[in-house]
Amino acid sequence: MPLILAACLSCAPAGEPQGSVTQTVNDSTPSPAPATTPDATATPVSIDVTLYVPDESGTGLVSVQTLAEDSVQGLLSALVAAGALPDVDYGRNIAFSVAQEELTFEDETFSGVLVRLDLSDAFALSVKATDTAHQQLILQSLVNTFLVRYQADGFLLSIAGTELETIGGHYDRPIAFDELAQTLQSTP
Repeated sequence: MPLILAACLSCAPAGEPQGSVTQTVNDSTPSPAPATTPDATATPVSIDVTLYVPDESGTGLVSVQTLAEDSVQGLLSALVAAGALPDVDYGRNIAFSVAQEELTFEDETFSGVLVRLDLSDAFALSVKATDTAHQQLILQSLVNTFLVRYQADGFLLSIAGTELETIGGHYDRPIAFDELAQTLQSTP
């Protein structure tokens, strides 16, 4: 019996190497499983959401209130309908989670509620086909909308399981609200 206990104790993980990514999940707020296709008989629930869309001049974002299906696909569809995102196939197996996390990079640490979203390569190709300013508006529109909807601190986007890299940047770290493009304040 002591031999079995010693064998189990020797399996304990060693300290993590410096520069690694660590993840802490808050057990009181479990991450949802990757989004799945809804039951064909289920009635979609619509909710009031705030979308962040490019303004008419294309220099920033404005917020608009609308009804959208309460799902990742619902938010994406609402952003497409509002003209903020390209009308492409976002993928059948969109991976999505919201969790309290702590991530450490070479020069910074992120600690807070993180939205993770993995979309299809069709989205990346459409974003890459635009100029840098428009890329930032598209990405910030997506980021701000999801951060507000899920009350999160950061947004980490991946494309078919890999990092998004465009002429405008390499998106391998969480993006904050208004980091890439500013939301313009409307005057009364």
